[in-house]
Amino acid sequence: MAELTTYDYFLNELLELEKSVHVLVQRDEVISEEKESLIRELRSLKDENEILRIKLEEAERKASVNSEDFSDSFLSSEDKEVVKDRIDELINKIDNHLRS
Repeated sequence: MAELTTYDYFLNELLELEKSVHVLVQRDEVISEEKESLIRELRSLKDENEILRIKLEEAERKASVNSEDFSDSFLSSEDKEVVKDRIDELINKIDNHLRS
């Protein structure tokens, strides 16, 4: 087997180093693309999250207004009891009709 000269040895080392650098550059490109994709997805999810927060706040505000309106209703507590009793009677009548 022929001995490698110092020049051949360094040339082989340089070729191996070049291959390693090439592989690392390719990996870096792939990782950079994945990173950009994840950043875009994160931005999209943050935007969607903000929209959902706004909708939730609006729904909570509407619910609190509706509950305040209901609690300040024009019916007194006695009138509410009368209405509840009347509703119960109607439900019982409907049940009786359905059973027969």
